[in-house]
Formats: sequence, C-alpha cells, structure tokens
Amino acid sequence: MEKAGRLVGKTLTEITDEIHKSDAVSRVVTKGTVGYMVEHFYFGVKINSDAEPDIKHLGIEIKTCPLKFDSTKTKLSVKEPLSLNMVNYCDEWKNDDIKQSSLYKKNKKTLFVCYIHDDGKNRSDYVIKYVFLWEMDDKVLEELRPDYELIIKKIREGKATDLHQKYNKWLTTCPKHGGVFRDPDCRLSKTKQPFSEKPAERRAFRLKNTYMNMIIARHLGKKLTKGGWEA
Repeated sequence: MEKAGRLVGKTLTEITDEIHKSDAVSRVVTKGTVGYMVEHFYFGVKINSDAEPDIKHLGIEIKTCPLKFDSTKTKLSVKEPLSLNMVNYCDEWKNDDIKQSSLYKKNKKTLFVCYIHDDGKNRSDYVIKYVFLWEMDDKVLEELRPDYELIIKKIREGKATDLHQKYNKWLTTCPKHGGVFRDPDCRLSKTKQPFSEKPAERRAFRLKNTYMNMIIARHLGKKLTKGGWEA
C-alpha cells in the first residue's frame, strides 16, 4: 500500500514513457491501456485472464477507474461502469451464495487506482487522483447479493441469453468479447450455458456507475449528490 500510495498525484507518463505510444489511439480503449500500464509497468503484473487476483500472494485485484468532472468542474464521478471477471455459466450456477462465486474470489480485495479523464489532454498526462483498497465485506455482500442471485436464477432457468443490466440494481453483467452476438456464425461472442442448447453471449460481471460512485464517496467520507461528490 505504501508503493500504491506513491501513485497519487502522478501523471501516467511518470509511471512509464510507454504510455506515449497510445496517445494517438482512439480514446475508446483508454481504460484498458491505462490498466495495462499501471498493472504491468508499476506493479509488475503480467496481463492474464486468471481466475485468481492479480497479486496472488496478497489476494488483491488491481482495477483502474477513470473519473470525470461535472460541468461546473466542482464535482467528480466515475466515467463508466467497472467490468470485472468473466461469467462462466457452466460453473457459476452451482454456487448457493455470492461468497462461493468467482466474483468474490477474484475481487474480494480490490486496489482501485482512480485517475482524471480529460478530453483536453493526452492520456499520458492524465493525473491519478485516488488510490485505495476496497473489500467486499458483509455490508457490500448484502448489497450485491440480490443482484447476484438474480443472475444465477437466469442461468439456472436456461436464460443466460436474457441477462440485462435493466433487471439489476448494483451488480450486473456486460458483453465482453470482440465479436457480434447477433451474427449466428460469430464464435467470438458465444459460449455454452448449462440449461439450454442455445449459446449465450460471453459476459463479465460489472458494477454500475451508481455503485462505483458509492464506493468512492464512502472511501472519501463525502456525501454523494447529483453529479458526484465534491472534488
């Protein structure tokens, strides 16, 4: 945490000059690029899709989170939802509680590295604002459990194709692939589900913007209002 804390106030280029190579790339991929730079060049984590947390011996997952100012430049909020680990339909349905889930095992301790996204700057000049450790304690699990149970219910009913964020409050799922699901011949987008012969879209767990705002505001001890928290 001492090492992590030294990130606060740094620009991304102060972590590694490699970030300059992505300045000209579409900003759509900004978050993934920033995550790679922080994990690989600062913490020495090799990019992988393991079911285990990034820093295995500490059980800590690392997540970067872009923030944005409101129109008055006085409040901050998260720029986008947070994608977590992939949902393995054939395994996940067996869990009777969220504490048995891959979601909990992968993300129960998460190091958040939050930076200011600014369209007027190159991404290499983005500044890291907050770094903190978040844990899925009993309060968090109680908040996320109803959404998790709803996701599991859909899988057990053979309706993984019907997973949609509109049904969930805080925890949902999102498409996570490089294909087009509506294309019947696209293999990148599809995977097996246990209670239906119909393939389901590859999806990951996701925390909605509203919940991510709550996480950060709670950490800062600040009141969350419309537009975010006071910067």
